Amino acid sequence: MAEESWLMNVQGVDEQAAPKVFVSYSWDSEQHQTWVLQLAHRLRADGVDAVLDQWDTRLGSDLALFMESAANLEYRVLAIVTESYVAKSDIPQGGVGYERRVITPTLMNDLLGHRVVPVLRSGASLPIFMGANATKYIDFRDDDVYEESYVELLRDLHGMPVLEKPPLGFNPFIGSAAEDVDAAVRESRARYVSPAVTGEFEFDYENNDGRYLLGAGETEFVVRFGTAGHGSIHAYTDGTNLKSLALVRQASGPEGVGDASAYDGSSRVRTPQTGDAIVLRNAHDYWAAVFIDEVLTRHTSPSGCANLKARYVIQGARSRYFGPITSE
Repeated sequence: MAEESWLMNVQGVDEQAAPKVFVSYSWDSEQHQTWVLQLAHRLRADGVDAVLDQWDTRLGSDLALFMESAANLEYRVLAIVTESYVAKSDIPQGGVGYERRVITPTLMNDLLGHRVVPVLRSGASLPIFMGANATKYIDFRDDDVYEESYVELLRDLHGMPVLEKPPLGFNPFIGSAAEDVDAAVRESRARYVSPAVTGEFEFDYENNDGRYLLGAGETEFVVRFGTAGHGSIHAYTDGTNLKSLALVRQASGPEGVGDASAYDGSSRVRTPQTGDAIVLRNAHDYWAAVFIDEVLTRHTSPSGCANLKARYVIQGARSRYFGPITSE
């Protein structure tokens, strides 16, 4: 009996339902070919039907026919972009140039589509033929954040973006008295949302029950704050989607956090001060860090309103590591 693969369980896999990609790349070096092979192998292990010349062709194979697979509309094209790839594509030259000639007509017939997925491995530009697609790519140039880039790619191929399109709400001008519309818009909970995976936010933490929403979809964090005093604030797990909440003293950025799981997350409330951070773990086991920049109470604020200013970072790939701090 053949030894069962420890990489994956292929029983019951629906190959017809799996997203299909044709991997287009240039043979820059043996090291680059190995990098592409490893990426394609991992994609297949994660449910993506990747077509790659290194295992889909043999001696004597019709390479032109193989490259014409790139024109098959069932497949998206995963373009591994390097300086050499750009040069060969723009001339065009070699197999990459041939693939470009094959792909371009299908792109012209599907200008609003997303058939080509640019993966920038090196260099600073994309091939001309990618046109509108050139404004968005997945950056694999930094090996230190490979996992985050890989998860971004995998989510795109499976149609599971980190930032999901929010549901459409009701028109506040319909069914409301004119004098109620301004109040409805002003008090909308949509004011207390920052859907990006990194950024900054500022709000009156006495409004909206102190709740603020960071991220979206699986990376959503509902954080709840309450009055503690000038320069400090209570953060709660009550009424949120948090599994844990921990305090990191004197951490003004990700480099001051290190491994988020190293901090005590056993309490339902923590009280960070200005210059501190809190690390959060949500129901989907993603991690976030919130850096407290300013806390004003209604008594110390010039406006007479409580105010919190903070920055945040949500880690991809469910990574709990934020910065260079390491334990000895």
